[in-house]
Amino acid sequence: MLTELIGIPSDVTANKREIIDYIQYFADRLKMTTSIHGNPSSPAILAESGDRGVVLSGHLDTPPIGDFWNFSQGQIASGRMYGRGAADMKGSIVAMLQATQDLVHRKIPVVLAFTTDEETTMAGAASLAKTLALRRARAVVIGEPTALRVGHAEKGVLDVAIETKGKAAHGAMPQLGDNAVTKMMRLLKALEGFKGKVEHSEMGRVTVNPAVIQGGTRVNVVPSRCVTEVDIRFPPPYTPESLSKEVEDHLHRIKTPFTLRHIMSMPALHIDPNSEQIRTMVEVAGSERTVLAHASEAVHYLPVNPHVVIFGAGSEELAHQTNEYVKIEAVMRAAEIYKKFAQKILISKSSKK
Repeated sequence: MLTELIGIPSDVTANKREIIDYIQYFADRLKMTTSIHGNPSSPAILAESGDRGVVLSGHLDTPPIGDFWNFSQGQIASGRMYGRGAADMKGSIVAMLQATQDLVHRKIPVVLAFTTDEETTMAGAASLAKTLALRRARAVVIGEPTALRVGHAEKGVLDVAIETKGKAAHGAMPQLGDNAVTKMMRLLKALEGFKGKVEHSEMGRVTVNPAVIQGGTRVNVVPSRCVTEVDIRFPPPYTPESLSKEVEDHLHRIKTPFTLRHIMSMPALHIDPNSEQIRTMVEVAGSERTVLAHASEAVHYLPVNPHVVIFGAGSEELAHQTNEYVKIEAVMRAAEIYKKFAQKILISKSSKK
């Protein structure tokens, strides 16, 4: 099943219909009630069995495969399955499907909530968050890669576009122009040392990744414009607004004119580590708690349902990497943990009625 899922292209450029159809077929075989939500080009699917079950949530999309792989997509070596999305997070998706198969047969209420745009807009999660299945669930398990540890917090996101402007001139006479790329280099050098004023005990400091740079039109023309898209991750108590101001203030010290535009942002999240769902997952998994450096769809689910826990088979450090993999044994282990967690949470909730 994992080989099949990795073999279905689901990156940001792919048609998501094939991978949604795969989940639809699986749910139909189990006679689950399904519904499609969100943007038709990047749909989300909800599959329900029973009422007020545990939601097993994940995303089916991936970044592009990229270059320089030493393994083919879906190749198995030394107990590892290699491929784009293996760790983030098709390994956890397969574990959730295996767990669901067992839970449905035992008539234990369960819901699958899968999206196809987590790597871009998260519009699917925003749409699913409006459903009764998510709002009334006994718990929501998000299968992001945690290496079988129990995630209870994650950094926030502030993605910005920094723009510099100059004056075009012939490349042979750069003194007649004003180079926007050179200006950007000065700003990026200053941004390289930015760590923020806050250090969180578990999540550490702010991280900055200049990811996309566009400047100039031809090699023999002084560039009059340069834009860099920067991915900034931050711990609490920062908010996107407070951090944005601190970044701008930091860059203004360089005395180089620029404009800064927000692309998107998400707050940092913290789930009470002593909450029932966190304690139950720690007990069932026999594992420790952890925090995530990356953001997840919890940002949409937590505001409508406080019973969120993050737990998955892959390793966070392998996400988006060349030669991404997941340990097959970890996928099997995750499936058993999802089953036991769902059963234990439902028994616990019922006993409190």
